[in-house]
Amino acid sequence: MTSSTKNQAERTVLVGVPASPGFAMGKAFPIINREVSVVEETLPESRIAAEEQLFLKAVNKTVAEINKIKEISESRTGLRDSLIFATHLMILQDPGLVNGILDKIRKDHKNARWAVHVVLGSYIDKFEKIDSPAMRDKAADLRDLYNRLLGAMDDSGPVLEDVATDDGVVLVAHEFLPSFLMTIKPGQVSALAMDTGGRTSHVAILARSLQVPVVSGLRNVAALIKPEDTIIVDGSGGMVIVNPNEDDIRRFHERQEVYERQRRELFTMRRLEPMTRDGKYITLHANIELPTEAEKVMDFGATGIGLYRSEFLFFRKDAPSEQEQCEAYKQILETVAPCPVTIRTLDAGGDKLVPGITSANEANPFMGWRSIRVCLDREEIFCEQLRALLMANMRGNLRILLPMISGLSELRRAKMLINRCREELESRGHKVAAVKVGVMIEVPAAVMLVDKLAKEADFFSIGTNDLIQFTLAVDRTNELITDMFQPHHPAVLSMIYQTVMAAHRQGIPVAVCGEMGSDPFSVLLLVGLGVDELSMTPWSVMATKKIIRSMNFEDVRETALTVLTMDDAESVNAYLKAKYAQTIKDLGISSLLGDDGEKQN
Repeated sequence: MTSSTKNQAERTVLVGVPASPGFAMGKAFPIINREVSVVEETLPESRIAAEEQLFLKAVNKTVAEINKIKEISESRTGLRDSLIFATHLMILQDPGLVNGILDKIRKDHKNARWAVHVVLGSYIDKFEKIDSPAMRDKAADLRDLYNRLLGAMDDSGPVLEDVATDDGVVLVAHEFLPSFLMTIKPGQVSALAMDTGGRTSHVAILARSLQVPVVSGLRNVAALIKPEDTIIVDGSGGMVIVNPNEDDIRRFHERQEVYERQRRELFTMRRLEPMTRDGKYITLHANIELPTEAEKVMDFGATGIGLYRSEFLFFRKDAPSEQEQCEAYKQILETVAPCPVTIRTLDAGGDKLVPGITSANEANPFMGWRSIRVCLDREEIFCEQLRALLMANMRGNLRILLPMISGLSELRRAKMLINRCREELESRGHKVAAVKVGVMIEVPAAVMLVDKLAKEADFFSIGTNDLIQFTLAVDRTNELITDMFQPHHPAVLSMIYQTVMAAHRQGIPVAVCGEMGSDPFSVLLLVGLGVDELSMTPWSVMATKKIIRSMNFEDVRETALTVLTMDDAESVNAYLKAKYAQTIKDLGISSLLGDDGEKQN
């Protein structure tokens, strides 16, 4: 939502989406899109070959540019965020897209620039008409490629103006494209303000990794801002103040000082135990995407890795070999040994397209051929990964996690393949350490069978993102039903509680590795429901530890049992807010997590 208020001639307050936390103030630098002029030409036969070559050379040049940007992203923000650009490469090299453009040149005798404009433009139009943030992100990816291809064909380079290099610059635009953001040098800008996007957009994800404050969804900020306007960006509360007055500037400095102090204070949590005031220990682990991230996990106070998403090894042109996988897994396992490491087996499909394995043509990919279904259908790929995992487990601290399990037959077949791979390795003379095998509880069917699954699994890990989505039949990327994606819906909480109770009856632990594990109110609720372990981004570990050390287990358990009797999410949220909002505010962590909630007029 966007609103504006003018208390004096030039002061304007805009409220949008808090996309990346933090506070910044500086001079505005509007990013203006150059006009892209594309003229339709009908070509004689003699020019067709030359236009084909012009297009193909532009593709090769753009691929090289994106690969360079992808390398920059990997070094600055990590492998997970660089996958945005891996997706760009997959789109650009898609045979349907490339052949469609070539056909427009060859069969219709159109010039290459017009062919790109028509074919890629039709893709963009299609995604923009779908009322879903995820589809609009896809349209932004395609616009990024569109601009680069046209620029490569006339050597005009990127279609955005060069960015000023002054310290403290606040970039303002209708839309930022991910590749543009990665070309900005560290320290070159202090914040971003944009008309489009949300907290889950690609730009927001990258900005949080780069620790650049962002407010998105402002709708008309690009039209309002003039060069050299002074701007305050509150990325924690989702607010932009244009030409602030003295009171605004004073409050900005106060809040910025508080924010930085709270960041520093969090680091005092690193060596403290995640134990409630009445002695209940809650295991805190970290989620990682890149093997080298394992070195940082302990620095943030985690005591192990609760989720390593192994599919990120596969986001490359050629699948990693068994030996390459083994080395990657070994690096993680040995870095944090003797602490446990949970490695999820290949979770391909859905929004994670793996070259040579998954398809982009499924009508409903999130409920299609993905995760354990892919692995069990492609045993050669699955067994190669299992052998690599077992060989890497030299220190005996590996836990294998199976995603998207919906029934006993899948679990039993996966365990059978693990045993087969163990026997195969032992027959070759390898010594194979014991390994625990866990099940991700993220499908309602798994909850219905949780008592039976608990008898055959060594641990559970609840993937709350998918569990909420599947339980409530709500696409969390669709803004038309965003309000219906409720982590505290009674059905979701009941499923979590059922899972915990069934696991504890069999003496196995339960972890939560979804986004609920780093939300303050959800942490209090999950601990009360009996969850044994929380896994989250490394940075969130310290804030979560601070929450745990502030609570009494018996108090949050009583709260959780009370909440389980409630009829709707609104009642649950109101009850939690009334009971714990002041406590969370006193802990001083809200602004660090990007939900400050304080709006100024």
